Amino acid sequence: MFEIYANLDQEERWLGTRLVPHVAKRVSAMSTLLAALAPEAEEVTIYALAPVADVVPTTWVLPRVEARVPASWDLVWCEPSARAFNDRRYALALGQELGCALPRAAALTTLEAIDAHVGEGPWVLKAPWSSAGRHRVHGVGRLFGEHRVAAQRLLERTGALTYEPWCDRICDVGVCGVAGGEVTEPHEIVNGPRGNFLGIELRPEVLAVGEHDQLVITAERVAQRLYDDGYRGPFGIDAFVHRVDGERVLHPLCEINARYTFGHVARALGERFGARRLEFGRHPPGGSRLLVHAEGIKAWVV
Repeated sequence: MFEIYANLDQEERWLGTRLVPHVAKRVSAMSTLLAALAPEAEEVTIYALAPVADVVPTTWVLPRVEARVPASWDLVWCEPSARAFNDRRYALALGQELGCALPRAAALTTLEAIDAHVGEGPWVLKAPWSSAGRHRVHGVGRLFGEHRVAAQRLLERTGALTYEPWCDRICDVGVCGVAGGEVTEPHEIVNGPRGNFLGIELRPEVLAVGEHDQLVITAERVAQRLYDDGYRGPFGIDAFVHRVDGERVLHPLCEINARYTFGHVARALGERFGARRLEFGRHPPGGSRLLVHAEGIKAWVV
């Protein structure tokens, strides 16, 4: 029996919060996809956050998957130092060192510092740990009204927020790897307009040759730096291509996820099923292979 501890709420616990019940159920349903990381000959037990019923249809050809709720809310975490390496301030500092941080990106610790820093255009403030577009404040120009209240609440909880200009994105991309080891080919991250995660395209055609090479080189540097700084384990980086004065520009290091990511999962599913894309939503297209159908969410590969 191969056991997987599905820490898909890890960022929430680092932040000192919990997922609301309906989100915990949805995350638990999605966590059954982690069975793709197990050896093919093994039956799999996945320890999830909430009960999961009827998640795996007959089209899921891996060995039987059993989802269990752990006895304790805190699931096992294999790398105690991962909290520091998932902190957005670590990624920001490394991006500044590598010369690829966004202009004016900064870690800010007070509302007064935010007031002094925001520009005229759109921006986003992010908590040090979050996923799926949660714990962010979007605004344009001066910080006021409900945005100011939301930023103050996040600051009180976290002590710091990272400020970034909101860019005119063309596409979101990422790379998976292992600290101190090899990195994979880039993949496209399919996101909604506010950064909510919708899927992974394994064979993206969105990157120019120079952008591809720059992204891979950045991922290799991150892999080595994580290892040098003491992290051992899987990681992924997020990046994006955006427009600056009408020209394409790659931002090669938006975030570091020092853990398994859905990029790893999509690649494992691709190897098993010959799939090119992992998607989440409500309406799978014709010809897709349905993998999850539970708690108001479906997942499939095509």
